[in-house]
Amino acid sequence: MEQAERRARGWSRPDDQPVFEPVLTAAEIAEVEDQYGVELPEEYRTFLTEVGAGGPGPEHELTSLRRIDGNWVWIWGTHDVPMRPDPSGPFVESEHWRDRQVATLRAAGHEPTTPDEDDDYYDDYLTAFGEAGENLWYQERVRGAVQISDNGCGMTGWLILVGPHRGELRDRDCADNPPFEPYADAHGMPHTFRSWYLEWLQRRENEMR
Repeated sequence: MEQAERRARGWSRPDDQPVFEPVLTAAEIAEVEDQYGVELPEEYRTFLTEVGAGGPGPEHELTSLRRIDGNWVWIWGTHDVPMRPDPSGPFVESEHWRDRQVATLRAAGHEPTTPDEDDDYYDDYLTAFGEAGENLWYQERVRGAVQISDNGCGMTGWLILVGPHRGELRDRDCADNPPFEPYADAHGMPHTFRSWYLEWLQRRENEMR
């Protein structure tokens, strides 16, 4: 449908639209879960084994789950930098993020100062952990989740893998340290992978008619 629309509008490169990647086997899914020590949410596992390991999706495309150099990673479109989720702790909602930062800094023997308006305790991480502070700050912010979609203009979608909201989706804007906002359905309930994807698919079908 996407390619037909592009041809109808005279756009020159219909092949730019993402296509579904080959599905994964149950054994391959087991490899992914063994590698990261986490069980993928059931609806996402079903998608990977019955639809594809990447392809069209909200709002531009899904990230792709691939084996590269013997390791399973998520790839964002044409970007060649693999993404590896950190399932070592539960995903923390935006309103609790500063509490986690404070706990991490104090565990390292550093008493936090006043948080920055945009980046919270970023400078404290650099002071406490040196060059590793920037990477640690970012890893802790996305711990327990994996980027699941490219929404364009730096906006991304995230699937929660660990914690009380496992299986739900979060939206993240493109600011320096944007909050994670729950994707909600028409009734205000948090989207799971299945409801989120089917809502987008229905919307795209309606736009084509």
